[in-house]
Amino acid sequence: MEAASLELVDLTGSDRERAIPVLKDSFTGIYRWHAKRTLGRIETVRAAIAGGQVVGFALLERLVPEVGYVYYIAVGRTARRQGVGARLLDDALARFRAAGAQVVYAAAEEDNVASIRLFTSRGFRRVERQERGYRDGGLGAWGLRSRMMLVSGEQLLGLRLAPPAPPEPAPDPTTR
Repeated sequence: MEAASLELVDLTGSDRERAIPVLKDSFTGIYRWHAKRTLGRIETVRAAIAGGQVVGFALLERLVPEVGYVYYIAVGRTARRQGVGARLLDDALARFRAAGAQVVYAAAEEDNVASIRLFTSRGFRRVERQERGYRDGGLGAWGLRSRMMLVSGEQLLGLRLAPPAPPEPAPDPTTR
């Protein structure tokens, strides 16, 4: 299977159930529970289809108009190391750009080398707690952290897609 030959589609409604075998193949414990719960509630589920089967998926959401979040990218065992995750991430970034997002975030367990490598290969970097917020030109997103559902042992990664919007000009006191 070549990543270029994959079909990427949105899964909606009961079609999202098609992603469950990949979900079970990719997650255990609390991550499996959370991924399954998120699968049913998330704004966008993008699936990579090969031979009529879901071989990978990405769970995506806009947290606020200028901020996108990649909740999960999962690839079934038999399709790993074939570019499926990269294709899903590239698709997610293109979708967020087209929708006007300025920043995209993702989280990965600190020991998940493959995920961290995938995100950093696309320009993501670790977001530090003390960093200024995304509206100020930094990638700090700690105000959005609760919506991202980060847990202990995960690192927040961020990518700026567009320069921060210029500040609103101060009103001219001489024009009343």
